[in-house]
Amino acid sequence: MRLLAPKGAIGFVCRLVALIGFVAVANITFARFFGNSDQYELLPSSFYIVHAAVVGGPLIAFFLAVTVFQVRLQRRLWRLSRKDGLTGLNNRRSFFETVEKVRKVENKGVLLVLDADWFKKINDTHGHDAGDRCLKSIAHTLRRNTRNGDILGRIGGEEFAIYLKGASTAHAQIIGERLTKPISFATETTAHLSVTLSVGAAHAIPDISIDHLFIDADAALYQAKQAGRATYVLADTPNETARAAISA
Repeated sequence: MRLLAPKGAIGFVCRLVALIGFVAVANITFARFFGNSDQYELLPSSFYIVHAAVVGGPLIAFFLAVTVFQVRLQRRLWRLSRKDGLTGLNNRRSFFETVEKVRKVENKGVLLVLDADWFKKINDTHGHDAGDRCLKSIAHTLRRNTRNGDILGRIGGEEFAIYLKGASTAHAQIIGERLTKPISFATETTAHLSVTLSVGAAHAIPDISIDHLFIDADAALYQAKQAGRATYVLADTPNETARAAISA
């Protein structure tokens, strides 16, 4: 279906002409081998081409339009199944799957888990619209401070994650500490609002799965919250105690 679906107006016209030509050739072939030979001699090839364009053209155009609609619908459904509707970032499932694929090729990087500080207070004080605007501003800030190859996701609620592909812990610390700075946003009634992020990080080790890596980063995030929020903390070693508690 994707091969048949045209891309743009030029592709639509080219496929339409090509398919009309195919129908015209089929008409000529049928008339030559199965039709009346005298009638075939009397009718020029242009007749079959015009016949194919007039009779088959509208049906072919309709078919191409349907293929375009179906492909666009499939892409939209695919996006909805893998992207967070509010921020446009990867959802939890898509984030974990994408990170796993990347780590099979290059198993070096740092996982950041980020949480908006006092987010419930923003919702309670300024309303859910303010909360949505806050989350969108956070997502925009994450995109602005990461590279094209990095993987971003909204894990749930006000929690986000970033996998810094191929990054060292020193580079991750620069990014993480930068993301702890206040992020500004506004609502229709309040022009100056801000939120900070607490960040936990874990260095990717080849024999540790993304699930366990996330547990380590989440434990570091908890330490950042305990340290006063708006803080970056790197997990020093794999947190076996935290993993055992989560697994249980």
